[in-house]
Amino acid sequence: MEREIVEVGFPLEKQIIYYHDMLQKHGLELVFACITHDLYYAKNTNFDGLTEKQIKDKCTRLRMSGGGINTAPLGNNEKMLQKEKELKSQGYTKVFDTIKFDLHYRKEGMKTYIQLQDILHLGLLVYYNNNDYNDFSPEKQRELLINELNTYGFNFKQTDMCLDKLRTFYHGKKMYSKNVNH
Repeated sequence: MEREIVEVGFPLEKQIIYYHDMLQKHGLELVFACITHDLYYAKNTNFDGLTEKQIKDKCTRLRMSGGGINTAPLGNNEKMLQKEKELKSQGYTKVFDTIKFDLHYRKEGMKTYIQLQDILHLGLLVYYNNNDYNDFSPEKQRELLINELNTYGFNFKQTDMCLDKLRTFYHGKKMYSKNVNH
């Protein structure tokens, strides 16, 4: 049986610069930033009752990113446009079209990144997972992730829920779970 990997994705209430400054004050460095445009295509567009991961798994994602730190300029991506054309010819329909400003922070010794994502029509979120916790139960992974985020200046409670991006877009209202990777 495949072990469930937890990733948290919490909505944030302050401006992005507040969290940027907070993470830097706690020793993290901005190491990557870009604009990301994701197009999600699927043949079956009925996602009723599905989790965030199940929706993502039913979709083919096309990604165009750039225009930031350590990235090429965001521009015309011929490969993505060709793949989009192929998907349409195979009966796929575009179901989600998302644009986000994506910032990654880390410090020496971190294997993963704390991500701030400002997602158009959704808002600012912080995403985090840590592969060092993967052998723990999902509940323990979640607890450890929240505790670690709080050491960097966040103030999340164990009862706080994650915001599911694709479920929110699909249902047209905010949809929450304990794990954005489930």
